[in-house]
Amino acid sequence: MSPDKEKEEITLSQFLEAVAAPSPTPGGGSVSALAGSLAAALVEMVINLTTGKKGFEEKEPELQKIRVEARSCREALTGAISQDSLAYEAVMKAYLLPKKTEEEKKKRKEAIQQALKRAADPPLFTAAESLKVMQLCREAVEKGNPNTVSDAAVGALLADAALAGGIFNVLVNLSALEDKHSAERMKKELQRLGAEGESIKKAILARVKEKIDRQ
Repeated sequence: MSPDKEKEEITLSQFLEAVAAPSPTPGGGSVSALAGSLAAALVEMVINLTTGKKGFEEKEPELQKIRVEARSCREALTGAISQDSLAYEAVMKAYLLPKKTEEEKKKRKEAIQQALKRAADPPLFTAAESLKVMQLCREAVEKGNPNTVSDAAVGALLADAALAGGIFNVLVNLSALEDKHSAERMKKELQRLGAEGESIKKAILARVKEKIDRQ
């Protein structure tokens, strides 16, 4: 069994203990990925409580598509939980490299920069994937069982937290990155993800409130 798989298969209680421990990993990036995977799971639940119900027969193909996409997002974000920790651990190892000679200092600096760039990938993935989940939440609100609208709303809030958490964890890595071209490119992508996510979240919450008020 791979180290990644072992980390994925710990219990929720063990994961929370690991987060609470005086160690940098698992940290905010891993927790953001977990939030996104929980959001996707809620979308799946909404769809599973809708399919097969009277009055939703015509929506069955759309609902099945949403469920498949939500499951794919959940699995991808679950994998990102351990990937984020592994990437940050590589950064910490790079900082611990020897720096007595000029050659060692040069190698250490290069290793740190490479590790920082790689460490930005998992949270960037989490942000992008969580935006997909938020879009699925919007579909779940519109097409799902009305009795599950609050669950879809919780999913949207979790996806929003995962998106924002991913963005912040990318930014913290970019702050020490010397490759300014790559940093600026990623910042523009983060701005796009953040703006789109905020727009979708507002639309979802307004629609949820409208649906609840009608009940």
